[in-house]
Amino acid sequence: MDLTRRTRICLYAFLASCATVTPVDAQTNLMATDLDRPAIEAVQVSPPSRGELAAPCCHHGGTGDDFALGAAIGQAMGFTIVQHLARLREGRTRGELHGPFFDDWFTSVSHTGLDWDDGGKIFTNYIAHPSGGAVYAHIYRQNDGQRSQLTVGQRGYGGMVVRALAFSAAVSTQFELGPLSEASIGNVGLKDPRKMAWVDLVITPTVGTAWMVAEDLIDQRLLARMDRKNEVLRNILRSVLNPSRTGANLSRRKFPWYRERDSAR
Repeated sequence: MDLTRRTRICLYAFLASCATVTPVDAQTNLMATDLDRPAIEAVQVSPPSRGELAAPCCHHGGTGDDFALGAAIGQAMGFTIVQHLARLREGRTRGELHGPFFDDWFTSVSHTGLDWDDGGKIFTNYIAHPSGGAVYAHIYRQNDGQRSQLTVGQRGYGGMVVRALAFSAAVSTQFELGPLSEASIGNVGLKDPRKMAWVDLVITPTVGTAWMVAEDLIDQRLLARMDRKNEVLRNILRSVLNPSRTGANLSRRKFPWYRERDSAR
């Protein structure tokens, strides 16, 4: 299959994946309708306790333990295809598109785990790949209805991180070894078996999920303080200081600086 046809197929797949993304509704589980409000206001109730005031609504995008699996997969695959389109700009990737697809793919995968280091640059292995893993982790959390708005230190945040790690590991492994992967598109590891090392399989999801937590801390302790200030500067800093969250936002057709809390105000 020639490059033009492969690229066209990738573009069609990306557009199809974007079309399957269901925009997240910013206002769910309303406590009362406009018709009910006068009756409620007429009833004198005791003020809520400090604990009730401090508890944030965390049922964004779903109820209970709902997880929008289809939307998460669509967003993750859309981001994966974008990465492959970037790879197709490289001559070495395009040069390996010829040959028997399945035989070359399976041979590339069979070389997995022969070494830890794949000979790649430190920036590629320990920054670029983990940033992609962080995007996958953010994609998980933005589709987890119950946990999407949990902040660092809140009860349940640790469980969300574990789930995000598992999702990031599954999707990043597909990116390395699956049918839409570096092993199948460009046959990384076919001619140089050392290229199919452990480093990307391990570092991408683990450091990537830690990256997501770091971005949560930056957003929680720094960026949230700018919510009601200069909107242009706020949006720039949100996009730059949370780059992986920016990628996850774009995967669901939101502005790079989008935050659920903006719609709640």
